[in-house]
Amino acid sequence: MAAKVNLKKYLAVEGRWQFFPVLKVKGRPRPDAVIIKGRAVRGTSGTFYLEWRDNGKRVQRPCGITPREALDAWETQSGTFEGTTGVEPLADSLPVTISIQSACEQFLTSIRATKARGTWEAYEGDLTWFRNHVRRGLVAEVRREDLIRLFALGREQGRSQGTINRSVMVGLMALRSAGGQITLKKGDWPKVPATDVVTYDAEEMRTFFEACDPAERLLFQVYLLSGFRHREVSTLRWRDIDFQACTLAVCVRPEFEFNPKSYECRRVRIPSLLIAELKALRKKSKGPLVFPTPPHPTRPNYGGESENAHHLELCKKIAFRAKLNCGFCSTAKGKCSRSACCENWFLHKWRHTFATNMLQSGIDIKTLQVLLGHKNLSTTEKYLRAVRLDELEQRVESSRLAAFLEHP
Repeated sequence: MAAKVNLKKYLAVEGRWQFFPVLKVKGRPRPDAVIIKGRAVRGTSGTFYLEWRDNGKRVQRPCGITPREALDAWETQSGTFEGTTGVEPLADSLPVTISIQSACEQFLTSIRATKARGTWEAYEGDLTWFRNHVRRGLVAEVRREDLIRLFALGREQGRSQGTINRSVMVGLMALRSAGGQITLKKGDWPKVPATDVVTYDAEEMRTFFEACDPAERLLFQVYLLSGFRHREVSTLRWRDIDFQACTLAVCVRPEFEFNPKSYECRRVRIPSLLIAELKALRKKSKGPLVFPTPPHPTRPNYGGESENAHHLELCKKIAFRAKLNCGFCSTAKGKCSRSACCENWFLHKWRHTFATNMLQSGIDIKTLQVLLGHKNLSTTEKYLRAVRLDELEQRVESSRLAAFLEHP
């Protein structure tokens, strides 16, 4: 007896991702509707899947995000089992008709269900660039030469090699997850030049904090003294602070869709003076967040208990106010000599400054790995370079060769 092919859809209902059967009319699927709690529901957004049994084992394969793609895939697979089509069975591959658009959507759906929001947002940007420049419509059409061309195209557009490599890698992951058989050789990947870790120096930080009001100063002192990433700070809750132990916790915060990886859940010790500042702020707070979105002067429903997504803009505004912009760089917002858009001021630089200063203060590299929430020690070791440069500076200044610079 021919295997029976079912069509279902993977989508989110009430915040939970799950499979729902597609509506059937006289034994034929109608992919424009799915059955949810006994009712036919139209207009849902998600990924279609085919399902059948092969020697008692359930086989499940994604088959597109549009009703047309789903129905074509169902007809092809059903016809294969019934012997009414000459197309080979899917087995471990997908129909050659699956589009790159569908492959990217399916991949992003799985990432959204299993990874942090920041990862999903980064992958979405990478896949948008990949999809717009790969010049193919179907997964099966993509060849090694197409990906090699993307490396050259990215450089022509002025993108950094690291950004290009990441976009191609994410695109390749999406195609492979959809059954693509594209292989790149080891030598195909351009090497990414090592970049120095940039930090704020003491004078910059002193001038920056002098230009802050009390609330701004406390916010960026937390960035500096915890080494936290942006969302680790913006979603920080009062219950994540242990005022007795002087620690801040990074943990799951479901109400803000913040879900760190297991190795990133950690507690970081901060100075008691900073804890005292936070304790004073706690007495004035009316919500769960330490740094919520501030109220709007004219919009009564703005702000409150939502996380503040404007820390980067605030950092640049304070730097501009303190006259710390380099005066040379320019972005879409204009030249940094005239506006708050200097590329030298960004949030992750506070994390770099924290890590480098911890090493300079005598913290060992393994302890720093735990404080930063790095999975691999190699990621943390990049901060050793700045410490070694400091040691080299002392040796260069005291070297015999430097004596020749002295005037007689």
